[in-house]
Amino acid sequence: MNRADFLILAGYCAVLFGVSFVGGRPLSRHEAVLPQSSREMTVDHDWIVPKSGGRPWMESPPLPQWITVAVTSVLGHRNQVWPYRVAPAVMATGVVLLAAWMASGWFGRSIGLVSGLVMATLSEFTRYAWLAEDEIFLCFLVTACTAAFVRLEFFGGLPAEGQPGGFLGTRPRGMLLFFLLLGATNLAKGVFFGMGITLIPILGYWIINRDWRAVRPYVWSWGWLATITVGAAWPAAALWRFPDVANVWFYDQLGRVSGNYTEINQPVWYYLQYLPEEIAPWTLIALLGLGLTAKAALQQKRSAERFLWCWAWLPLATLSVPSGKHHHYLLHSLLPWSVLTTLGLFWIRTHVWRWPAWTRSPWGSVPLIGIPGAMAIALVGGRWDWSAWNIVWVAAGWMVLCWFFSCGLWHRRPQVAAFTLFATVAAGYCGGHIYAGRHADRYRFDTAFLQETKQWVPADKPLLVNAGMGQLEAFHTLFYLDSRATALHNLTFLLDARIQSEEVYVVTYGSDIAELAKYGEAKKVIASPHTWRHGVEGDPLTLFHLQYHPHTVRQPAQVRISPMQAMTYDHGPYLR
Repeated sequence: MNRADFLILAGYCAVLFGVSFVGGRPLSRHEAVLPQSSREMTVDHDWIVPKSGGRPWMESPPLPQWITVAVTSVLGHRNQVWPYRVAPAVMATGVVLLAAWMASGWFGRSIGLVSGLVMATLSEFTRYAWLAEDEIFLCFLVTACTAAFVRLEFFGGLPAEGQPGGFLGTRPRGMLLFFLLLGATNLAKGVFFGMGITLIPILGYWIINRDWRAVRPYVWSWGWLATITVGAAWPAAALWRFPDVANVWFYDQLGRVSGNYTEINQPVWYYLQYLPEEIAPWTLIALLGLGLTAKAALQQKRSAERFLWCWAWLPLATLSVPSGKHHHYLLHSLLPWSVLTTLGLFWIRTHVWRWPAWTRSPWGSVPLIGIPGAMAIALVGGRWDWSAWNIVWVAAGWMVLCWFFSCGLWHRRPQVAAFTLFATVAAGYCGGHIYAGRHADRYRFDTAFLQETKQWVPADKPLLVNAGMGQLEAFHTLFYLDSRATALHNLTFLLDARIQSEEVYVVTYGSDIAELAKYGEAKKVIASPHTWRHGVEGDPLTLFHLQYHPHTVRQPAQVRISPMQAMTYDHGPYLR
């Protein structure tokens, strides 16, 4: 691939991923974690411990926060959503470029370019490229580390036979880069998760090949020392600051393996159920590519097809064993499906002219992909609680898109066909994103409520947020109330001696009015029309005006809030 190819891919990503900057879609509760913790890091300059309302939030290492702080420091506008979505879009673009680079090295320039376009449009990947979450940062690190391995293994990066290569010997710089990136995967998302998800396909590839000489260059003291140094830096610093943070990691990560972390327990077939949705809209073509590469993957040692199969299937199989599962865990192993899809697309393009003429007609696209796509929209819309009319309009729009893009899809010039295909896919994604932000997003009501809250509360009155509402609610609420609000670890902290006013405003759930009555006279001011929480109905976010009881005794709140308590894994502390 040449520079122009990479510019084309970068431009395509800028349009597709950049729609999240202007689409108007609000942050979700989970998505608010990175923006709010980054904003708190900007204020307190604590680069080791991310915070949630001033409390230690140490579920994951802070590399995503560091990058986000750097980006928002340049862009400004920290009270808006779009600056926090820039870094994830850049990370996702990096993954797309690396996918294209690897595929072009294996199968040629055209396959590489199209693989990058397919990667950008895998549904799960596009979704996380839009979101201000740390998953896409880890995806980039895993992809970069794997690309370093691919360069060593397939593109002549390993030391030649006879060169010094003992345990204490020298290696090419590309080998050092691989080990440094492997350590860096421990700086985003869960501790050790990134390393594991990176090494699983590599180890599997070596084992299946049974060529142990290929492993020998990686038995290198300086390389593993680099991995340990980079990977252990933040966990060591975190343990120095909070020795009990290990309790969070054991509970959060080992609990997902053992099943003790019951919130995300799923059956063993969970990922097989979600995979077709995650690689949509290319699911059927990806399966075709899987079939086309089966012979080489199964029979040819050290082939690109074999490594793609290992990367596509071994993480899925390994992650299926623990009880705890989540669909975004597959994000880091979606790249091989983009290459398999591209091989399927090129096969179709080669053989399409042998098909009946009606299959190349714009009307032929309706039964081939229009109707199956409409059925998929109906299934997804039902899962997302869309109304019947929303499903009908989106499905109808899909059918119209199918008709238009098929007009150019079967053009004799492959460049026209590719442009038509991927421009249509991008238009569909962008339109869907904008529509969802304005009409279907679950958090639009809460966001409007929080923005209205700032207008209701007088500037001279304290605005307090009950951070004990839930694990993630505080991030979302504090972000939209920005510097106007102060977090309470729980409602007993209304007795904090630092609160001197006899009259405060409190944002919490409507059902907390009985608890507020213990501290004073609580009156509802405004409430969100609809607060979405899994399994909870009829308990919206509410703004209360609280007039303290006369002679309320305040207490010093210099109490330690542990990492487990900050994440609601442990109860307390309480001031009452």
